[in-house]
Amino acid sequence: MSDKLKIAIVGAGALGGTFGVLLADAGFDVTMVEIDKRRVDAIKSNGLTLYMPDGSVKKINIKITDNPKDVGIVDIVQISVKGPHTHSAATMAAPMIGDNTYVLSVQNGLGNLEVIANVVGKHKVIGGITAHSAMPLSMHEIKYAGGLGGLWMGRYDAQADPKIKEIGDMFTQAGFKTDIIEGNVEVPIWRKLLANVACNAVAALTGFTGNQLLGCEHTRELIIKLAEETANVAKAKGLEFEELKFAGAFVLKALSGVKDNKISMLQDIEAKRKTEIETLNEAICKEGANHGVATPYNETITILIKAFEQKMLWDK
Repeated sequence: MSDKLKIAIVGAGALGGTFGVLLADAGFDVTMVEIDKRRVDAIKSNGLTLYMPDGSVKKINIKITDNPKDVGIVDIVQISVKGPHTHSAATMAAPMIGDNTYVLSVQNGLGNLEVIANVVGKHKVIGGITAHSAMPLSMHEIKYAGGLGGLWMGRYDAQADPKIKEIGDMFTQAGFKTDIIEGNVEVPIWRKLLANVACNAVAALTGFTGNQLLGCEHTRELIIKLAEETANVAKAKGLEFEELKFAGAFVLKALSGVKDNKISMLQDIEAKRKTEIETLNEAICKEGANHGVATPYNETITILIKAFEQKMLWDK
């Protein structure tokens, strides 16, 4: 890897844009890759503005394109798209991936790493987890809420690799304190999954922000039920980590980091986009069925979100 790491971020939405601004602001060579030409044009014309949790504002004239061939080979490709678009994003990224390029996912849900590995090879894939939250205000403006913890990452094939620390140091310099995962990345992925499965669809169905979800007795109760059900599935898979013992309390604490932001699945529903339900609650239902664990809360939530998605199709 070069002294100055080059990174391409596929997906210039809320979280991808947040990473892009903070990495560029820290002096790294960042290019955003985005298929929505409207967003590309808006960012080219106006720069990318990030409203920080402390009230400060960062505005960066960041590089952005809708053509990966314009970027060339980079050190890291970060996939920052929703689960349903993972395969197309990894495939589109091919012109930016060389022999020594790593492909990093900090996406929600299950299955994304497998999809990326099938495209680029397992040895190139880094699994990343973050609880940070952001929401778009316009095509070129993002409200960043911060979040609990920083960033955790490790090779998908669980091999030791000193280059991963170099990548982690880059993110730490950008403000995401990064811890390197030694061994299997499945446990931290499931730790984040607990929060996403328990909260995202509930926010989408109610229209509540993070603080509103916490302030409502009924949504808190449903979130706890979903978290406990998901924890039961994780235990049946043979996973063991501390948060499974108090899944509901862990999820509510993680949710507090969202604050007044809208969770990503609610953003999808409001924008009439397909959600990540298949890699979140529906994935828990399938894992539960495989291991003999009943998942009635997740099944109901999945049905309701898919009904919303059907209505969006009808309304087009």
